[in-house]
Amino acid sequence: MTSSPIDCAKDSSVRAWYRPKRRVIIFLAVGLLAIGAFLLWGPIGLGNGPLSAAVYATQGWPYSGRGPVGFVIPIHNSGDAPAVIDGVDLIGGTHYPGPHVLRLEVLTSPSNCGAAWPARPAERGFALVGCGGIDAGPLIGHAFGRTRPHTFGFPAAAEVAAPRPGGCWVVTKVVVHYHVGIRHYSATDPYQLAVCANSHQVDSAMNAAEATG
Repeated sequence: MTSSPIDCAKDSSVRAWYRPKRRVIIFLAVGLLAIGAFLLWGPIGLGNGPLSAAVYATQGWPYSGRGPVGFVIPIHNSGDAPAVIDGVDLIGGTHYPGPHVLRLEVLTSPSNCGAAWPARPAERGFALVGCGGIDAGPLIGHAFGRTRPHTFGFPAAAEVAAPRPGGCWVVTKVVVHYHVGIRHYSATDPYQLAVCANSHQVDSAMNAAEATG
């Protein structure tokens, strides 16, 4: 049985309609594969990545001095490749101001000192009085290798200005910007610390930090 001219015309019309649609489908599929590959292997990392700077405890400290204070930021790298630090943000997130950062450094030896400590000038950078650990240079640009299991982590340290007379500053989170090879990450972790000029203010400031969790 032969096809009528009408049937042939319909068949040709369907094929003509399908060709451009097929090209669009192929282009879309290739585009989705490219986007997936970029997210998987490209320069933008997903999530926190292998680095963490979390402290899972709320810390408070009274300090009436006018000199700067410092505190340890433990860096944990669960990956095998070095993680290079590009920047660190200390997030306030309460009605209290956040700290004014003066310097970010690396300490030579592990230190699990909690809360904050007076900071004094040292031959190289600063030192935490009573906490130990010699300044080993700037944190920005430093490469951290894999962290040994069951350790406090590599000790980074922040030197910040003291709270204003009669006031407090509060940290609730720390954000570490870093890269591993060509992949860049921003790790956001809990870090609740309150420092107040008067001891009777510390509990209220710590409560404000905990309320953001």
